[in-house]
Amino acid sequence: ILDAAAQVLGETGPRPRLFTAIADRAQISRPTLYRHFADQDALYDSLMRAEITRVVHEIAEQARTTTSPFEDYVTTVVGLVQEARNHRALQAVLARHPGIMAAQLPKITPVALELAEPVLRPIADAAVEEGRWPAIDLRVAIIWTTRLVTALVTMPMPDDGSEAALRATVESLLQIASAISHGQP
Repeated sequence: ILDAAAQVLGETGPRPRLFTAIADRAQISRPTLYRHFADQDALYDSLMRAEITRVVHEIAEQARTTTSPFEDYVTTVVGLVQEARNHRALQAVLARHPGIMAAQLPKITPVALELAEPVLRPIADAAVEEGRWPAIDLRVAIIWTTRLVTALVTMPMPDDGSEAALRATVESLLQIASAISHGQP
């Protein structure tokens, strides 16, 4: 059902009779669809959760072997931003119905924390213990990574259209944060 919903949203964005189009695509009845999702908000929440879950597992696979936290972090952020910028359903919603996305934005960080922390906590703890990562507050890292990716997707910089430019933007942001934090007592 979620695949059908993503396909329909990617093709037409939210529209009247959205549930009918999704039910048709999923080859189920509308009452069956309504048993799973009471309304469009429930559908959007489920789509967001499914995407965040998928992304968390991709990040976890990469994080297990990370030896260069800075480079791997930049690569992860750039990859997530590019993936979101190329996600047909997300782009259709952003372009045609930004109000729907605005309603979803406050939900992204809490869901990312809920889904990512249990998966990434043992990986982060092991990486710190093995000396591959510096000690970090994982919750803060998840929050700020989510916010950074969300900002770069919803409010792109004028000069970050290419992968190299996006990478330079992310590296610059991290260097600024590092420079500021090293100035702190």
